Amino acid sequence: MNTGDILRKNLDNLGKENFKRFRVKLREEKGIPWNALEDADVSDTVDKMMQVFVEEAVPKAIQILESINVRDVAQEMSREWNPDCFKSEEPNLEIDRLIIDDQEDVTLWTHVTLQRFETLPDFTTNQIQALQKETGECEEATPENSRSVSVRQFLDSRGRCSNLRRLCEALKRVSRQDVVDVMHSQKTLLPQLGPKEKEEVKINDLKFSVWHPLTVALSVEREDGHDWRWLADKLGIPATYRDLWRQNSDNPAENVLNSWKIKIGEATMGGLFDHMIAMGREDLADLL
Repeated sequence: MNTGDILRKNLDNLGKENFKRFRVKLREEKGIPWNALEDADVSDTVDKMMQVFVEEAVPKAIQILESINVRDVAQEMSREWNPDCFKSEEPNLEIDRLIIDDQEDVTLWTHVTLQRFETLPDFTTNQIQALQKETGECEEATPENSRSVSVRQFLDSRGRCSNLRRLCEALKRVSRQDVVDVMHSQKTLLPQLGPKEKEEVKINDLKFSVWHPLTVALSVEREDGHDWRWLADKLGIPATYRDLWRQNSDNPAENVLNSWKIKIGEATMGGLFDHMIAMGREDLADLL
């Protein structure tokens, strides 16, 4: 079956309620506005996904299905998308547990994420040594006398790392942004990973391609108040300024961030990410 057939067949099997949950989750992804999804049927949804995600449409669907806990359909879609990864007739969606705490299984590396790890170049000896230095609590997990280690092997061996965010920062410093990007493709891990960009980057240095969609989306007022008003209140911006921006600005979130820029030590990518997570706006944290 081709990509469209796989998507249509499996989304048809979701049922009305799960298909609605799928579309709601899909709207958090970049490129598909809610007005194109709200009343969309399966065919319309598949067409939009293929336009936006192209060859990544099926992996994206699997990721969303897992995030809304419809694992049986995710499993079947994985089997049809990459049947060579399944050796038996019984369903066997392979997942590896990433243990954040010695006592608690917080989250999982999905089958799709593990596949993506395997496509990345191995870590060099110098990169391994630098990562060991940055994440000393995991030093004993690296195989001895190894000239290189695969990305999957490296992350599997760090199944008991206590700080994924620290590991992500170390990966950025050794120029392995490719690994960071794949880790971030698993959205359930986002709060533990931190931003894709370096934490210390000032928001004043945000690229326009991030700044514009972030502020536009944050400026849309929501019933739950989790928008620019929440951030302005959190940053201690006086109500008089907030009222003025609400009346006179099409993008009040931009005013909020511009006001925050003067606090050099606080107005960083890491700080903004933490505010988005605290506000429950993982869709915006994912932009950073």
